[in-house]
Amino acid sequence: MAAFGIWFCTTPLGTIAAQNAPDPTSPAEAPANSTGQIRKAQVELVRLECLKGRPDGKLGEKTRAALQKYRASAKQPPDAEVKITEELIAELAGRGDLYCRPPRPFFGFGGAHPGMPLMAPGARPGGLPAPPALKPPVPAPGEAH
Repeated sequence: MAAFGIWFCTTPLGTIAAQNAPDPTSPAEAPANSTGQIRKAQVELVRLECLKGRPDGKLGEKTRAALQKYRASAKQPPDAEVKITEELIAELAGRGDLYCRPPRPFFGFGGAHPGMPLMAPGARPGGLPAPPALKPPVPAPGEAH
């Protein structure tokens, strides 16, 4: 003959569920360097012109170099270990004013237009001929020169 027992739980079920639930006030720690985080960071690094190319979600040498370039332009010390977290992604997304590329020279004050090659004085782009010289105006009949 089998013995059947009835077990009674004196703790309300809601209390047990609340004890096992994560604390809503503490931020959830996502693991660093996940593919999604790397892709998000790469999107921001491309926007800030620290990284060229398309985001691929891989933490390669170009992404590591772009992060170091970002840190240098943000006047932050370089990281020995690259760790892409949600906090870093938020920092990158919040930097709308920072670009990693050097400033371009201003056209008109000794610098050239960024897309135009430097040319010798008097040279014409694309080998175009110089415009015809302007002739002095012809005096109207009856006018003295």
